[in-house]
Amino acid sequence: LGSSRRKQLQEGPGQAPAPSPSEEPPWASEIVQRVQQLLSTRHTEQAGVVTRSDVQKLQEEGLPCSREELELVFDGLDAAGTGRLSTEEFTAGLRQFLSSQNAAREHRRRKTASRRVRLVLPSPVLEQGDSEESRHFRAFIEQLGTDNPSEEQEIWQLWVKLRQDEPQLLDNLEGFLAKVRQRIQEARREKEALELTLNRRVAEHDKDVQQLCEALEQQIQQEQLRLQQQSTARSRQQGEELQRALDASEREVQRLV
Repeated sequence: LGSSRRKQLQEGPGQAPAPSPSEEPPWASEIVQRVQQLLSTRHTEQAGVVTRSDVQKLQEEGLPCSREELELVFDGLDAAGTGRLSTEEFTAGLRQFLSSQNAAREHRRRKTASRRVRLVLPSPVLEQGDSEESRHFRAFIEQLGTDNPSEEQEIWQLWVKLRQDEPQLLDNLEGFLAKVRQRIQEARREKEALELTLNRRVAEHDKDVQQLCEALEQQIQQEQLRLQQQSTARSRQQGEELQRALDASEREVQRLV
């Protein structure tokens, strides 16, 4: 994300179209104006020039932009790596960055709103269907007592499929609803059976893993015990050999004396 923004900023104000007043949020213009004011008060000898240290100090003035965002704008514009930009270049780049941020935020908001609408409406087919059928479906959903949008969507799809597969049931609403209930019960039983099978397999897998861990732990303990016994035996043997060598040396000393 940072690299794509940096690429956009490196195109420069002359190549990137400036956002129109309708696209630029009012707060973005206010931020840019405040930055211009802060920069104008900071510069005395180098008027009209912005350095990276200036950008880092801007965040200390309470701007709603983070230090990383300001540095991102500066580095994206400073393609030559001189560490210096004109005030116009920096503020134009900042304006472009804020406008792109606002556009991305608006896109996410619309996407979220669209997703919420899809959750509220079970299916566009239901809205396009005949009002009498929609009323029967709503009444049927109330009888089932479901308040899960995804489950309601599945039931509506089943409703439509059954209507296509067995259209003769449409003349007998009671029989149609009974058939739908039967299909739902079958689907729920299959789901429960799958969940039971999955839970059983998970339990068996956990048991196998536990047994394997216990076996490995036992092998490790046995190997540690074997190594300890070998070390003890080796130490005892070395001690006996050392003692025999000392005894022999002592006898040799006594003989010489």
